[in-house]
Amino acid sequence: MDIAKKYLEDNLPLKALARLKELLDNKVYPEDEWKIHELFSAAFADLGVAEMVVKANFNAMHTDKILRDQRRHFSNFLFTQHYLENFDENHYLQAAEMYNMLYQDVDISFQNTSPRTQDKIHIAYMAPNFYDSSVARFYEPLLTKYDKEKFYVSLWSLSDDKTHKYKVRDDFTRIALYNVDEYHNMSEVSFEEIAQKISESGADIFFDLGGHTEGGATLQIASYKPARVRMSGFGYFDTTGLDAIDIYVTDEFLAKGNQEYFTEKMLVLDSGLVFNPNRNMRLTKKTYMHKKPHQNFTFACANNFLKITDRYLYCVKEILNEVPESIMLFRDTTPLKSRQDALTDRLREYDFPMERVEVLGSEPEAYLYDYDHIDLVLDTFPYTGGMMTALAIYMEVPVLNMWGMSHSQRFGADMLRLAGLENFIVTNIDDYINFAVNFAKNPKPIYPDQRLFDSMALVKSFYGMIESVMKSV
Repeated sequence: MDIAKKYLEDNLPLKALARLKELLDNKVYPEDEWKIHELFSAAFADLGVAEMVVKANFNAMHTDKILRDQRRHFSNFLFTQHYLENFDENHYLQAAEMYNMLYQDVDISFQNTSPRTQDKIHIAYMAPNFYDSSVARFYEPLLTKYDKEKFYVSLWSLSDDKTHKYKVRDDFTRIALYNVDEYHNMSEVSFEEIAQKISESGADIFFDLGGHTEGGATLQIASYKPARVRMSGFGYFDTTGLDAIDIYVTDEFLAKGNQEYFTEKMLVLDSGLVFNPNRNMRLTKKTYMHKKPHQNFTFACANNFLKITDRYLYCVKEILNEVPESIMLFRDTTPLKSRQDALTDRLREYDFPMERVEVLGSEPEAYLYDYDHIDLVLDTFPYTGGMMTALAIYMEVPVLNMWGMSHSQRFGADMLRLAGLENFIVTNIDDYINFAVNFAKNPKPIYPDQRLFDSMALVKSFYGMIESVMKSV
C-alpha cells in the first residue's frame, strides 16, 4: 500500500492503480480493504474519471468498519455524485437519508435548551477552514459586514488558518478574523468536544459551511445539535440529509420545485447568491482586462476537469467544427499533469482538432489573465461552474450555460440571471451548440447587472431572515 501511496505522491496514478489492483487480487485483510478503495478514489480523481471516483468512495464506505470513517466515505460518495453525467436527485436524496441513519446514537445531552438571555443573536459559523476558496467568495460579506449591534459572530475552524501555507497572500483569513467577534482553531479537538464548546459559547445558530465537502466533517459536529437552530448553505449546494440540520438557505430560483428533494426546510432569501471578488481579481480586471478583438475566436472551460462529461465534449467538438479556426482552452483547477494528459487522451479519442486545443493545469493567479483572451466560456453540465462562472461574468466575459432542474444544477443559470444575462441560458444540447456557433459569428460585449455583486443586499436579506427565525424559537 505504501508503494501505491508513493506513486500518487509522484502523480503516477496509473502505476498506483496497477499496484492497488494487485493488492485486491491478493485478498488483503478485511480491515484494510477500505484503505485500498480510498486510494482508488484518489487515483481516479488524479485521472479525472468521475464515475470511478464515485464507485471507489462507495466501496470505501461499505468496507470500512469505523463509524466516523464510514460517515466520511459516505459524504465523499454523496458529494462526488454531482460530477456524474446521469446525476439523479431522487437517488441522491435516498442516499442522503441513508447517511442520516449513521447518526442514530449521537448523544446530545449537553445541548443548551435554556431560555435566551443575551441581547445579540450569536451565530457560530463552522467550516473546514477560513481561508480563501471558491465558496468563500460567496459568503465573505456575511462575516465582514454584519450589524455588530444586533449580531455576535464566531468562527469555528477545523484548520489552523493563522498558520496555513497560504497565509502570506490570503487576505480572506486576515479580513475575516479581523471583523468577527471570536475565532476558534479546532484542528486538534474531537468532533463531540467542538460541539460541546459551541453549545457552551451560547450560540443561538450553528451555521454549517461545509456540507458533504471535505469528508463531511462539519456535519459530524452538527449531528450533536450544538445550538438551538442548525442551518446549512453557501458552502454546499444540496441537501445534507441530516436530521440535525433544520434549515437550508437558498434563493427562489434555485429552490423552485426542489423542496421535495431536501430534508431541511428551505428558507428562501430575496438575495441569496452574491459573488464578492477578492483583491487580486479586482486588480487584474482593472489592470489587465483590455478586451481587444482576437484574431481567433476563443472558447474556454475553466472548471474542474472532473466536471467534463462525454456529452459536454460532444458539444464542444461540434462547436469547434462549426467555427473554423476557433480555439478551445481547457484549464483545470489542479496542477496535476496526469489530469491534463488524461483529458488530452479523451480529446484525441473524440478526434478533436488538437492543433486548436490547449490543455493547461492551474497556476497561482495565472487563470486570472486568461479572461483577456477568452471570448465565450462554455460552462460544463450538469455540474456547472461556481466561482469560475461568476468570475468570468465579473471579468465581463460571457458564459454559456445549460441549466438543469435540480438545485445543484442551477447555480450557473442563477448567476447569469442575477447579472441580467438570461439570454446566455439554454435548456438542451442543440440550443447549446447553436448559440455558441452563432455568438462566435456575431460576438457582442456584455454589461453585467450589479445584482450579482451586491454584497450588502445579501447581508441585509440573510440577517433579516436570521432575526425572523429567532423570533419563532
